[in-house]
Amino acid sequence: MVSHTTRLFIDGPVRRVLDIAAAVRDSGETLSLDEELRRFVRITRVTGVTDWVCPIATVAALFDHVAGLRADGMEALPQEFRRQLERAGGGTEPGTYLHSLAGKLRALEQDPQDDYDELPLARWEVEVGFPRLSGFGANWVYDGEDATLHDSIQAAIDSEHPYCGEFLAPLAAEAQSALVLFPGKRAMEDSLSAVIGWVSPEALRQLLQAVDDHMRREHTVLS
Repeated sequence: MVSHTTRLFIDGPVRRVLDIAAAVRDSGETLSLDEELRRFVRITRVTGVTDWVCPIATVAALFDHVAGLRADGMEALPQEFRRQLERAGGGTEPGTYLHSLAGKLRALEQDPQDDYDELPLARWEVEVGFPRLSGFGANWVYDGEDATLHDSIQAAIDSEHPYCGEFLAPLAAEAQSALVLFPGKRAMEDSLSAVIGWVSPEALRQLLQAVDDHMRREHTVLS
């Protein structure tokens, strides 16, 4: 049975950052640690909720805390976490490496990179930032069961009615966010469409219109 405190090491922001660092190490310098951590900072700051739950300063403090635990003995850390730490650190003393990650996060938070032209979305960033749009394609579009996108959207909405608020609200929010962040077909193709194949400005506007029509038609309370 996994203890409650072990969750600090096997899930959450510490593990996410360590996985990013390990992927950079494995890439053979194809990826940049600074750029990947900038993406982590960016996606954490995308919504106020995420930043409220666990701001970057807290993530950095957790790394310093784990370094302190490590100083008390490596046995305090789960074996899987120790292996990932060794993989990411590439031979650097573990405590030193953890403190260095904390320092990088603090420094990068002071100079965030929100420009998607300067720092394009990574595939993992799309998957984390737009999971409902991605899931919508897998569940309702790609199988070809419906003749048109309009039919797919309507089938999805009908399948959740009348308890569709939990399904439609985050889906519509991601669609609107994508339209604001990546206005125009070219911008969206460069950022999202390579990962979420059904997405385009026209498709997202069609989705939003269908959601709006459904909510006004089926859920507006007459006074």
